[in-house]
Amino acid sequence: MCNRYALSNLAGLRQLLAELGLATPEELVARFNIPLTATVPVVTKKAGTTALEPLAFGALLPPRGPGERPMMVGNARAENLARGAFKEAAQYRRCLVPADGFFEWEHAGKARLPHYFYRRDRAPFFFAGLWRPESPAAPASAVIVTTKPNALLAPIHDRMPVMLERDSSREWLGDTPLAPERLAALCAPFPADAMASHRVDPKMNHARHEGPDCIAPWTAPPPEPTLFD
Repeated sequence: MCNRYALSNLAGLRQLLAELGLATPEELVARFNIPLTATVPVVTKKAGTTALEPLAFGALLPPRGPGERPMMVGNARAENLARGAFKEAAQYRRCLVPADGFFEWEHAGKARLPHYFYRRDRAPFFFAGLWRPESPAAPASAVIVTTKPNALLAPIHDRMPVMLERDSSREWLGDTPLAPERLAALCAPFPADAMASHRVDPKMNHARHEGPDCIAPWTAPPPEPTLFD
């Protein structure tokens, strides 16, 4: 699932937000490894007014049963938007989460090999998101909607985040209901030929590791020679 992403191209972000009539906060800094619970910029629309708000990444859902703990989730499945925990948000609290790219992990035995995925033109974009208001138990937060993978993602993961184009971003953002067929159409996988990816340093597996090396291309070092080489 898309529980880690980057937002580092602030010049591109300014242009992206300007198209919605929004300014980029001066205090916003480049982030290369955004984890769950981080405070992130999110575009919301309330009573027809569009705004950029700082929200927590990830929603705290109530326990499923007695004795269980609340569950932190960063994603909402596109196929389940008509039911479940995010049914109301899908109709009245659709938001945009700006990003440059996101991470998914390839499993090779016990190793988790991180890959960075992004638009081929390297432009910032919006994830389709859903936001939840503040509650006594949790701050206002946002999650990223996921869909089936395109051909680029499929060898690595069985899901990918919904990446929106300019026009679809404007249609997704809103506080009024959309027909189920429009929601489904907006959640189609982003074209694989418009994306690219590369391996990145496993150091970024640690959520606290931050810096440009998190998204830089990385090649595994050759294995050390043994006595029999």
